[in-house]
Amino acid sequence: MANIHELIDIGTIQVSAGLLRDSKFFARSLDSPPLVEVASESEATVDDLSTAGERTVPVDTPIGTFEAAYLPWQWRGPDYPTLIYHHGSGERPFDFGRFSSNSFRRLFVGSDDAIPANVVAVRAPFHDGSNMDYARAMGELENFVGMLAASVVLIDALATTANDRTTRPVLVSGISLGGWAVNLHRACFDTVDQYAPIFAGAALGEMFVSSIYRKMTAGEVQRRPDHLREVLGFEEEFRAVESANCAPLLARYDRIIEYDSQRPSYAGMSLAVLNRGHVTGALATAPLREHVLGAIPDTDAGAEIPHTDAKTAANDQ
Repeated sequence: MANIHELIDIGTIQVSAGLLRDSKFFARSLDSPPLVEVASESEATVDDLSTAGERTVPVDTPIGTFEAAYLPWQWRGPDYPTLIYHHGSGERPFDFGRFSSNSFRRLFVGSDDAIPANVVAVRAPFHDGSNMDYARAMGELENFVGMLAASVVLIDALATTANDRTTRPVLVSGISLGGWAVNLHRACFDTVDQYAPIFAGAALGEMFVSSIYRKMTAGEVQRRPDHLREVLGFEEEFRAVESANCAPLLARYDRIIEYDSQRPSYAGMSLAVLNRGHVTGALATAPLREHVLGAIPDTDAGAEIPHTDAKTAANDQ
């Protein structure tokens, strides 16, 4: 029997799917080259991490140009580590208005505790408008692939610039969509010192064909599940990375990015586990913040969650 965390995930997706009606994911087209190939062959450049202000970045991919953006939120200087953070699906990460709610604001902006790092926020393509605009764009699988590839290449450009201009390590973290971007960057580039993905794995196609999130997709997706697995999955590339530089966090009762489906991606790694679902886990600010700050290299920031399969990372914080 499902617990409250699972029921909230199920209910949230059922309501969201009902609102989408004919604008479900991949309703217009399932055509796309593999995600790993698109990300590996895309290009972007950035030239400033220390000056405040939002910056848009055109990312050239094999399937077109996608506009991503980044925001240097805090710059402490070249002697500090650099944290690059990527938001979740449907968020507006640069909205810091009084009534706004996004993971970047909850984890970093809303805290009185100092963060001992340079902090840069990333915004994926299609996340500067309404949720319905975003949903309509996701009607084509190519747009989803291009969006994620663009985020990954922007992360790489930011990491490269940070490495050129600082003397300390670079950390990349993100939640849900951001977690997928973090792991895909590791699979394609592996050029940062530490990865801290939250609620993600490497079996991305599986989320769309076997979890409750399948209700967000068009019927054709369910008739061609192996096609989604082939286009979006990057398990082999992720596991081929030999660097011991990944500190993942999954939610045990997540019905969207399911624990049992994504845990194999992290075979041989220390895995932190949160006893919540996807929605309730995303709102568990304290343990998520501790996980991210505890993964910052060469710092005592935060109380690091024990990374182990045998223990529970957190319960009802």
